[in-house]
Amino acid sequence: MNAKRYLRGMLGQGWYNFTECLAWAVLYRKMPEELEYHHKVAYGPKKREWINTISRKDLAGQKKPLFVYIHGGGWASGVTDMRNTYIMNWAKKGFFCASVGYTWAPQMTYPGQVQEVYDALDFILDHAEEWGFDPDNAVVAGESAGGYYVMHVGSAAMDPSWLERAGLRFRHAGQFKPKALVDICGCIDMERLLDESKGQSEFPDMKMFVTTFLDKSYEEAKAWVKTEEGKLASPVIGPGFPPTFVIWATRDKLRFEAFDVIEELKAAGVPYDVHKCGGLIGNHAWAIATIVKPAQECLAHTWEFALPYLPEYF
Repeated sequence: MNAKRYLRGMLGQGWYNFTECLAWAVLYRKMPEELEYHHKVAYGPKKREWINTISRKDLAGQKKPLFVYIHGGGWASGVTDMRNTYIMNWAKKGFFCASVGYTWAPQMTYPGQVQEVYDALDFILDHAEEWGFDPDNAVVAGESAGGYYVMHVGSAAMDPSWLERAGLRFRHAGQFKPKALVDICGCIDMERLLDESKGQSEFPDMKMFVTTFLDKSYEEAKAWVKTEEGKLASPVIGPGFPPTFVIWATRDKLRFEAFDVIEELKAAGVPYDVHKCGGLIGNHAWAIATIVKPAQECLAHTWEFALPYLPEYF
């Protein structure tokens, strides 16, 4: 990687992880006694290749639906534990929850970081019997750059051959088909994120995030995402894409990305619903701050959408 780009990415990583640690301090809630928590279960040899799992103790030995959460942070940051308070809600509801960590850019860039997420999914799904969850009844959710991975998983469920063309390995491709996806303020399409005529490109440090993730200069990245190879870096929405719940925030530049995703879902005939976050949670990805009532209401709306797709359990 270009030394200047690497340094810029590392500075961004340090700053955004500092802000995430502050958010973690605010959002932190002690793990309830009724939940079983396993911290940093390794799915690979690298430092950040681990998952957290949370589930209800009273449901041990019973089959549970699966909830997978993939954190955001512009691909260059992301304190996985900061999302625990949000994920606890899904565990209390009766899900077996797995929260995925991955190596931040610039230490790991595209497609390596994407491969890590699929390696984590393979690891989670390999343990379905041991951990007592039903892989055929799953919800996958994530915020910001995590939303990118959520939609990536949706594209793989719609067309497993898309992964092969992108040079990615996912042993459970063709079998793992989430019943619903939850995209929280996601940054999804690389071409749109780099297009200065699009509102989402104005998200703070978006140019740094994308160029660090793709390991290309701005001009190189803009040209590459338009190539046949580069287009495979962005999720594809079409017929057969899983039902999707889209959450956007009124003061978030990435609301424009949500609007484009909604139009793509609509054009493909994919079942979807939308929640607009304003007021206290009107900023980027504050929907996961379920310590406040508006975020709790957003979560309730999310469940209203997702749970009917899991009739065996709800």
